[in-house]
Amino acid sequence: MANTEAKTFGTKLRNAQDIVSYTQGFIGYAPPRTQENVASMSTLITSIVTTNNTIASTQQQYALAVTNRQNAYHGPATSIDKLLAQIKGAVDAQYGKTSKESTSIASQVKAMRSTRLIKLPADPTKGTQETTISRSEQSYGAIIQSFNNIISSLQQFTAFNPSNAAIKVTALQATAANITTLNNTVAQKIQVLKANQTTRNTLYADLKDRVQRIKAYVKSQYGVNSTEYGMIKGLNV
Repeated sequence: MANTEAKTFGTKLRNAQDIVSYTQGFIGYAPPRTQENVASMSTLITSIVTTNNTIASTQQQYALAVTNRQNAYHGPATSIDKLLAQIKGAVDAQYGKTSKESTSIASQVKAMRSTRLIKLPADPTKGTQETTISRSEQSYGAIIQSFNNIISSLQQFTAFNPSNAAIKVTALQATAANITTLNNTVAQKIQVLKANQTTRNTLYADLKDRVQRIKAYVKSQYGVNSTEYGMIKGLNV
């Protein structure tokens, strides 16, 4: 989550924890609903803490998955981007630069490199990011599809067997399979984050409602000018 959002949720949680702590010491505190008693509020707060921790952990996992996938497409020597030049070189060496095999691969490489990767947002849970996420996944999907097309072409080339182990057909197939897994992992992390966010929003909405009821009860039970009400009235959730 973005720092400002995390702080906002954290402040609300801290205020709720303080309210529960204060009400625990109020003599005669007995709200009309069990949802607002100390035990029930403590249970709700525990659920919120767990959900917040889960979101923070999944956010880190998402960021790592995005980085791993990016590196598989661009960057290290084993990335798709680096393999393309090696594949083209191997085809040129075996069949000649003017051969139909070289022309076919060159055309596919060109089409592949013309696809611009769209960067995923740091926080994919924001509703405004849906279009960006869709375009990003389409761009990554288009490149891996083109890469698979190149592999299919190489399988049709008679006796294509380069000495570079990284660009043998079986190795390229393994690379493509690994990248597909990385793509799936990113998509899964996005969905998990969104599900957890929905859970958190529901929990915080429940927390807000309960706190409002607690304040109303305390004001009624102890009075608007009471010490008890004064302790909690300014704690917003």
